[in-house]
Amino acid sequence: MINYLIVENILSREFIVKTLSKPWFSDITYIQTKERFVYLTTIMDLYNRKIIGWSLSDAMSTDETTLRTWKMAVKNRNIEKGLIFHSD
Repeated sequence: MINYLIVENILSREFIVKTLSKPWFSDITYIQTKERFVYLTTIMDLYNRKIIGWSLSDAMSTDETTLRTWKMAVKNRNIEKGLIFHSD
């Protein structure tokens, strides 16, 4: 039997935010091209709905998707105390 970690829903679907850099949302979109899939990873600051980090890659490795996107996001926004990073 496999036990999966179930994380508490801290945000509770409250998507109206009054402070910059509190919840960040991330997602990966699969884009099919004629030759292969490519993967677009984004991080959005929920406060103003601005994409603060992104990457486009042809592999699903963490280094090429999430970590590359995270590094761009922290260059564009300071990490504030209480930051919630949400990803599926």
